Amino acid sequence: MKPLFFLVILFLASATWGDPSYTIVRNGKSDWAIMVAPAGAARHKVIDHAAEEIQSHIKRISGANLPILKPEAGWSDLPEGVHGLIMLADDFSGARRPSDAPLAEEEFRIRTRPPSRAHHRGARLLTGSQVPVIRIVGGGKRGALYGAYAFLEDVLGCRWFTSKVSKIPVRKTIRIGSLDIHQEPAFEYREPYYAEALDRDWAARNRTNGNGQRLDETVGGKIKYGRFVHTFNDLVPPEKYFDSHPEYFSLIDGKRMKGYYQLCLTNPDVLRISIEQVKQWIRDTPAATIFSVSQNDTYRNCQCDNCKAIEREEGAPSGVVLRFVNSVAEAIEKDHPNVLIDTLAYQWTEDPPKLVRPRKNVRIRLAPIGTCVSHGLDQCEVNRKPLANLQSWAKITNQLYVWHYSTNFANYLQPLPDLDEIPRDIQLFKTSGVVGLFYEGDYAPGGGGEMSELKAYLMAKLMWNPWRKAAPIIKEYVEGVYGKAAPQIMEWLDLLHDAARTKNVHARIYDPPTAAYLSDELLARGAALFDAAEKAVAGDSRSLDYVQRARLALEYVQLMRAPKDSAERSALAKTVSEKIRKYGIGEVREGQPVETFLQGIGKPASGSV
Repeated sequence: MKPLFFLVILFLASATWGDPSYTIVRNGKSDWAIMVAPAGAARHKVIDHAAEEIQSHIKRISGANLPILKPEAGWSDLPEGVHGLIMLADDFSGARRPSDAPLAEEEFRIRTRPPSRAHHRGARLLTGSQVPVIRIVGGGKRGALYGAYAFLEDVLGCRWFTSKVSKIPVRKTIRIGSLDIHQEPAFEYREPYYAEALDRDWAARNRTNGNGQRLDETVGGKIKYGRFVHTFNDLVPPEKYFDSHPEYFSLIDGKRMKGYYQLCLTNPDVLRISIEQVKQWIRDTPAATIFSVSQNDTYRNCQCDNCKAIEREEGAPSGVVLRFVNSVAEAIEKDHPNVLIDTLAYQWTEDPPKLVRPRKNVRIRLAPIGTCVSHGLDQCEVNRKPLANLQSWAKITNQLYVWHYSTNFANYLQPLPDLDEIPRDIQLFKTSGVVGLFYEGDYAPGGGGEMSELKAYLMAKLMWNPWRKAAPIIKEYVEGVYGKAAPQIMEWLDLLHDAARTKNVHARIYDPPTAAYLSDELLARGAALFDAAEKAVAGDSRSLDYVQRARLALEYVQLMRAPKDSAERSALAKTVSEKIRKYGIGEVREGQPVETFLQGIGKPASGSV
């Protein structure tokens, strides 16, 4: 078993070698190259992309353009003029030393080697060469790529805060000390589900691998679902089966229900049809590794005698669902041993069953939707039941994912003070045995949810390593994105979270704009802070734009609380509608077109984008 402190980062000076330094670039010039070790076809694209990322970023930092070498059969000598190498290799290229253990998917090592030790036996490269080497070796499809990003981030100081805002340090000379860096992620599946976090480069650079993110084969793909969640109607469509077989569907108050309800999970034909449908999904999407067999996003579960009997025996409706899912998984496992069947512990199935246990190829995805998100699960009386469910599920499966929530779904633009909860709970999930995390934010077209990009960035860092301190991550992000307005934005965030840090004030994901933590005093102080923030960055168009985006959260609450037909409300409606259109925000409330909201607050602004 791996130790809890899974992440090891060492910057060591060798007792034998002294403390060598490696000058990759001097005064904008370099005699180093980037070498791509031979790899399999699927991994070759990823390692090529990793090499290009290192090349382009070093050029942005220093102006030096390091050539990329791609030997296919191996060389005995380097090209003339090359006196140092950054070498990229996957774990199957022979790049490991014989004493090294194989690297897992997404695991990597970065090591420096002085000239006397530089060689690459597995690909017969550099035999007899006397050049220093920085060797980045990764496991699986994404390990070497993540090693490249760690080198750029942890060693050279690059940051990718948003898809549009990066921090790339500028210096003419790049010199580093000896390195021995070894990392692997805390969670196998990491998805901050915000519209702004779906971008391919942002997601790859920040080492997230979620199903909804636009990660293609050039960056090693992702954890791919063949079907995501709420699949009962996809498994047994009521429009196809109900009229001839109403017994396949929920019996509620003595009547079989057609529409968006649930299935009768004790009906053998429902099981048979579901198994065949999952097999078809697997044929249709062979690259996927997880297929969801999960309840519809509603209550209305079946109350027939057979279903109720199992529910009584198991002490919870989840027992009915899990027995059904286990049966599907057992049938699938025969021909597809590497496929996982995913199901939800959500709403009426959140409580675990007494008797049945998930099969080894069943993934439970716990979704504690009723929590207070201003406090961690282990810090709040409101969260007592969700915490107990987390602990109980963790005892009966080692295949536990969590689906958590990090936006106000009734008011995407409204402030939600959960920056304390996010780091607290990610640590808790790790120590509880959770292996994958999905945080659902404002995923609607155009995004624009309150502090979505900050929260996505923070989650990405903590899903990789939960033991990092959150405060420095937040501070660096705010300084990088908001520039000279950073002090005011930091004060606004602290003011907002202070209002929800007491035990008696709770934040939930459907709070109205009259929530207790949004007092009149807080809104007034926030307005003054944003006035000062806008003044501080008046000459910086990018930072000013981000400040004005952040202010939209405050203006939205002010609008929703302003007296009807007042001049104040009219002015705020104009400001909010103009910003919504400027930023391309597609929804203000989950599932509701933005035009519906704009019509509700008054005539939409003219000159829309």
